[in-house]
Amino acid sequence: MDVRTWETYTLAARKRVLSELGGPGLAGCCPPSGRHVAWAAGWPKEALDRLAAAVTERGGMAVEAAGGRAYAAGLGAFWHGIRALEAPSGPPGGRELAGRLRAALARDGGPGRSDMPCGPRVLPLGRRTAVMGILNVTPDSFSDGGRYMTPDAAVRRAREMVEQGADVIDVGGESTRPGAEPVPLDVELERVIPAVERIASEFAVPVSVDTCKAKVAERALGAGAHLINDISALRFDPGMARVVAERNVPVVLMHMRGTPRDMQVNPVYGSVVEEVLDFLDESIGKALSAGIGRDRILVDPGIGFGKTLDHNLEILRTLDALELLGCPILLGPSRKSFIGHILGLPPDRRVEGTAAAVALGIAAGASVVRVHDVAEMVRVARVADAIARGYRAARAFVGLGANVGEPLARLREALARLDRLPGTRVVRRSSVYRTEPVGPVAQPWFFNMVVEMQTDLDPVRLLAELLQIEAEMGRVRQTRWGPRVIDLDLLLYGDETVDRPGCQVPHPESHRRRFVLEPLAEIAPDVRWKGKPAVEHLAGLPASPAVERWGALE
Repeated sequence: MDVRTWETYTLAARKRVLSELGGPGLAGCCPPSGRHVAWAAGWPKEALDRLAAAVTERGGMAVEAAGGRAYAAGLGAFWHGIRALEAPSGPPGGRELAGRLRAALARDGGPGRSDMPCGPRVLPLGRRTAVMGILNVTPDSFSDGGRYMTPDAAVRRAREMVEQGADVIDVGGESTRPGAEPVPLDVELERVIPAVERIASEFAVPVSVDTCKAKVAERALGAGAHLINDISALRFDPGMARVVAERNVPVVLMHMRGTPRDMQVNPVYGSVVEEVLDFLDESIGKALSAGIGRDRILVDPGIGFGKTLDHNLEILRTLDALELLGCPILLGPSRKSFIGHILGLPPDRRVEGTAAAVALGIAAGASVVRVHDVAEMVRVARVADAIARGYRAARAFVGLGANVGEPLARLREALARLDRLPGTRVVRRSSVYRTEPVGPVAQPWFFNMVVEMQTDLDPVRLLAELLQIEAEMGRVRQTRWGPRVIDLDLLLYGDETVDRPGCQVPHPESHRRRFVLEPLAEIAPDVRWKGKPAVEHLAGLPASPAVERWGALE
């Protein structure tokens, strides 16, 4: 039994695949909605017939081809077919065929969850659920309007969310609550750009901009933003796709019926999940045709945007349908009115309802959750990830060194700062070692040590936080091999190898430095990299430069 699928977002791709399966005649009868082609052979006829009936009912095509059955349709039609196969009254072999078809369609989008590059930052999508903190610099957003209008207030709130564990800050300068009127371009720019400039320069997390305007996106990216969150899915401004493609940044494509002004005026769907799938499927095709990378697209079903209570609940109940799109799923249920309808509570008292939606969304496949209550939802996400995905914090080793002023006091201060990093704690630390300086610069001996940490931060973010600590403690990088107020090196991060500009893990010199290996071997003699444990790396080194054990850092 076999199942194969192809993404055919262009007419040329559609014709090529269908011609290979059944000749030019087959390609000529493909419907315009045939953005995906599937071929199945060896399955019970009843299962193939049931899939064919469901797909054609939603405007797709099903024909005999290449010794099996070929189907061409949008993802809404394929989801309709999958549900028909999975039904209690489904045909023999239906569930297995549905599972194979689901997996094949999802794989067409790429290799699956992985860290998504955002310029010098990353979204840690392959590790755990990323938490996006909402920062509305607006006077009229439904939950927090008017609270963070000034750049100082926005930065304070961003700092609070970063310290609470936010993985990305989403800055929005135009309210998209139901009934909201559009904001003039100059007003949105005046609200957004100062906040983005400061947040991007002061914090080690990606900055997202929630906008539908190409000019705002372009200016914000120039000010340091790393990704664009477009609730219109590139529909409202024809220049948006060009900006995203040219800057090669991630983009969130969200489903919405109508505009914020009218989206909640009697929203009606024949089948909300299938229509959301078709909308996002078409949006992905448009993004690809504009040159946006397949690995830079996230999708959002748009909870609360042009949907009733029942529509929202059906989407959340069936969120795994969006996995067919082959893109990371962003879910934004935070404090939404559907929670208020269920609980009879105002926005600022909907944290438990948000937590329920977040936890179940993660279990159903969400990769990013967009929330107001960052501290609470970070905790919810970590437990949900542990249950649903077997997530565990990473084991990382950091080297510390100082030889300026009062080095031991500097080490103590750095340790305290490491322990305050979000989602991070020092679990073991070595003795302090006095080490002879390396290099040609005459200077005092260093005091060095190594700590083991458990951390939820990805290696790129962790290294950026280490550099931030160095800067805050007064380190200025001037003389190579020169004196250092504080030196923090990310030595090892689990079993991972990272090789990107500004971030190389394991540290490329870690296996050749006695002042690293002596303290590392003390606390973790069996930790391995480059094929050897720390003690074996150490045994192969010459005795100089000298390293002397000083003692415990009290």
